[in-house]
Amino acid sequence: MKRSMLLCLALLLALWSAACGETVSLPKSLGVNASQGTVQDHWDDHGGFHGDGTAYWEIAFSPEEAAALEKSLQGAQGWQPLPVDGDAQALLYGAERQGHYSGPYLTGQDGEALLPPVEEGYWFFYNKQTDSYTAAGALNQPSLNFTAAVYDSQSRTLYCGELDT
Repeated sequence: MKRSMLLCLALLLALWSAACGETVSLPKSLGVNASQGTVQDHWDDHGGFHGDGTAYWEIAFSPEEAAALEKSLQGAQGWQPLPVDGDAQALLYGAERQGHYSGPYLTGQDGEALLPPVEEGYWFFYNKQTDSYTAAGALNQPSLNFTAAVYDSQSRTLYCGELDT
């Protein structure tokens, strides 16, 4: 009897431990499945009553996974070849606008741009307020609620950030 109870307890602990592993899902608007790569970093400080906050994902891909991902990004909704331009540049990295420098708005805990500058690859922007894949006009909205990403084809890494104010 003791042996079977210990066996059951051990099985329950093993199942519980396996269930505690972090499952990471990227925002659906990206059209990318996180299970296609290996999560290098993920955090989310959204919280409380209003759900304001920032989230971050960094996902690395094997050469085979990267080739399939890059093929799927070509022409996918919201994805464009680099460089980032327009209002997205100010939101993600900062830019001079109307005689003064503004941004970046999507920042990490250190206040610096959350997404690294990438030279080769693709970028993505989805404005949750307007349900559109454009950053145009986002800086004129009363709050910022968007998902943005850059894919670095040299390092085969996807960086994604989400901001809700």
